[in-house]
Amino acid sequence: MAEQVVVPVSGKAGLAQAASGEVSALLGDAFAEARDAVLRLDPGGAVLLRCEPGQDGAVLVGAVTSLCRTLAREAAPRGVRVNAVVARPGADVAALIEFLGSAASVMCTGAVLKAV
Repeated sequence: MAEQVVVPVSGKAGLAQAASGEVSALLGDAFAEARDAVLRLDPGGAVLLRCEPGQDGAVLVGAVTSLCRTLAREAAPRGVRVNAVVARPGADVAALIEFLGSAASVMCTGAVLKAV
């Protein structure tokens, strides 16, 4: 099984946090970690953005969705997949994470899966 790097992205992400720059800082950290993973992973590897937006987190979900899809396009020539899982805090997403890191999801990149 190829290596998968899980990048957590969570925190308050309402309009006040977006205006104050907190959301930007969260995304900057997630981008840096995901970018570094893409550069060091061998072909067949995967990066998973695990987003737990909490209440009023539409700004963070939209930003993570955009980041996921952009990184997926950038990482594709390297043979690395980038996907995201969006879930409420404490949700059991182990099966989704396992699936996205497995050979069964080899054709899945740029996907944003929402766990309810």
